[in-house]
Amino acid sequence: MKSCIVGKFESFHRGHQKLIREAKKLADTVEILSIWPPPGNKNPLFTEREREYLARKFNVQLHNINFEKIKELSPEEFFIFLENCNCNLLVVGVDWKFGKNRSGDVKTAETLGKKYGIKVVSIPPVIENGKKISTSWIKELLENGQIKKANHLLGFNFFVIGISVKGQGIGKTLGFPTVNIETEKILVIPFGVYEVNMEYDGKTFKGIANYGVRPTFKGVNPTLEVHIIGEVLEVKEKSTVKVDFIDFIREERKFKSVEELKKQIKLDVDRILNK
Repeated sequence: MKSCIVGKFESFHRGHQKLIREAKKLADTVEILSIWPPPGNKNPLFTEREREYLARKFNVQLHNINFEKIKELSPEEFFIFLENCNCNLLVVGVDWKFGKNRSGDVKTAETLGKKYGIKVVSIPPVIENGKKISTSWIKELLENGQIKKANHLLGFNFFVIGISVKGQGIGKTLGFPTVNIETEKILVIPFGVYEVNMEYDGKTFKGIANYGVRPTFKGVNPTLEVHIIGEVLEVKEKSTVKVDFIDFIREERKFKSVEELKKQIKLDVDRILNK
């Protein structure tokens, strides 16, 4: 039997994880039918590659559905679509809406489920401090640099998967060599310095990252660079790396001199090591 979950699934946060856990109790296979890309969202929290990583992490199948293909379907037509997807069991949140103009709800789904042989199971949301966990709330926290709170709602660390690229070597001249990382998305975090973990070649390294335009050196384009703390790491160009954001250290700012910047980086590293 296959259990299906329908939704945007932009972030796989703790509310999504609850749906996955319940679906796994009821069926051998769980498939996420994800409305993707999310309607009206030009900069999703996670890229397609990152969402595939999360699907593997939670041991589910991820099947993207283009919103344009289903937005005109009536609730009944949508259930016919689910039937054609071989969905035997549908797990949704209690406040789920579906069909054209969001005209169907859980009661509609239960009625249509009986007609089309699809069992519908509704699950209460995960509540944190009296509020339903949502991707929009997580984004708001990240935009304000509240990394730890966002990670708590996600149930894992906010991360980016990127490719190592050749930099200008500025970090090396400062005594803090960095891995320069090209990302597929604009990070929804403030320009600043972060405590991070970086995964490379099957190993995890503690690091400090700067995300921003490097104003001391008159940079323009946002860049992400990571210094590995306590060891020398040679990362080959065009290698895949994953950066987990653990905590926000400080905002990016312009320093009067290179020496002042070096002193501040040392303070930042010490702060991470002494936490």
